[in-house]
Amino acid sequence: MDGLRQLACLVSDPPPTSAAELELAGMALVDFAGVALAGTTEPVAGIIAGFCSAGGQGPAEVIGMAMRAGPCDAAFANGTIGHALDYDDSNMVLGGHPTVPILPALLAIGQQTRASGHAILEAYAVGFEVMLRLARAVNFEHYERGWHPTATLGVFGAAAGVARLLCLTEKQAGHALGLAASMASGVKANFGAMAKPIQVGYAASKGAMSALLARSGATASADALEGERGFLSVYNGKGAYRAEALAGSGKPEILVSGIKFKRYPCCGSTHVVIDAVKRLRAEHAVEAERIEAVEVLINPRRRPHVDRPVVAAPLEGKFSVQYTAAAALADGDVGLGHFSEATIARPDLQMLLKKVRVGGLAEGAAELGQPCRLTVTLAEGEKYSVFLGGPAGRDASEYRQAMRGKFVDCATLVTDPATAESLLQELLRFSELDDINPLMGRLSLRHGRQFRHAQGA
Repeated sequence: MDGLRQLACLVSDPPPTSAAELELAGMALVDFAGVALAGTTEPVAGIIAGFCSAGGQGPAEVIGMAMRAGPCDAAFANGTIGHALDYDDSNMVLGGHPTVPILPALLAIGQQTRASGHAILEAYAVGFEVMLRLARAVNFEHYERGWHPTATLGVFGAAAGVARLLCLTEKQAGHALGLAASMASGVKANFGAMAKPIQVGYAASKGAMSALLARSGATASADALEGERGFLSVYNGKGAYRAEALAGSGKPEILVSGIKFKRYPCCGSTHVVIDAVKRLRAEHAVEAERIEAVEVLINPRRRPHVDRPVVAAPLEGKFSVQYTAAAALADGDVGLGHFSEATIARPDLQMLLKKVRVGGLAEGAAELGQPCRLTVTLAEGEKYSVFLGGPAGRDASEYRQAMRGKFVDCATLVTDPATAESLLQELLRFSELDDINPLMGRLSLRHGRQFRHAQGA
């Protein structure tokens, strides 16, 4: 029953952060900033902006929205827009997205405390470690029960990161994590709806709040994690977790399971399918209009939230193997433009997705592996098949080559190319900043964009 204490000790007195960890954290920052800027083009951004603006001004910037908010509201807004496109990084042990609940909380509180870039990245590494130790303890039972780990475990990562940034004592850090246990929420039933990024924004906000409350003297039970009615038993079921994982493996998790970056702006479980389609097209020059049937076999653990044969809205398309396979078969690739109302409604895509059948694949089922077997049958009876063990281009070593292009593509949805390039160069020097506030001001685009948002809430 000392898991909470072990995590609190890590937060209050972590080992030195290595250069390799800081480099990965910096890459995660660039990726997050780009997808958050692009995320402001989504309808949910206007709703969140209206909600946060109702609370008045504050010290923290909302990325790309030309507005400020209180720290917890800014964390909520930035977490939501950072996940609005489902284009942000992920981790296979977590079964979710590690950066988007942690960084928004750190950036918001970091503005309030005038933190340095280096301090933010160090705190990110601590939040990442805490979140992933919890993931090792609860997955994949947690994932299969229908919890959304980005949100339910992300709140702990955000609380741990902010607690580290605020230099909380071990006792205070324990209370922050205990408070986070009462804030954890998020279900996979909401995939394909605005609620998915909103519950991630909530995790960022409530994680920040948990650390702030603990600093002010708020307390939580020492049994909040491992007690009979604590997080592990309540969310996973009695005995359906491994509390020993909370002690860690001795090597930073960010260097073990690492960060997976996205090449396509849709659920990560669809990426290998897109790659398989592109491989098949390259090998056999299949024409979409000749296709009679498509069979896609994927990890049965990933199938429930992406087996979506009816797609009528952009958010649904992001979580549909049928739609993403159809889009790749028709157009040869999948990009941001495929998730607009007009593209979703294209008759050729709607006709093609009806021909896609999704099933389970035995390979990789024991973990959250991402193999795919794709078989396409043509009207003439010809049949072509391809098998991939996982998606390509998602490891950090591969992402380095694509980082600039992805950021600029995302940022130029809301600003001009020169500004996008300037922001990228500043983000690449983030660890050298003595105070993150000037950069955050530029990321908000307050001097170059008039953001129109939905009122109310």
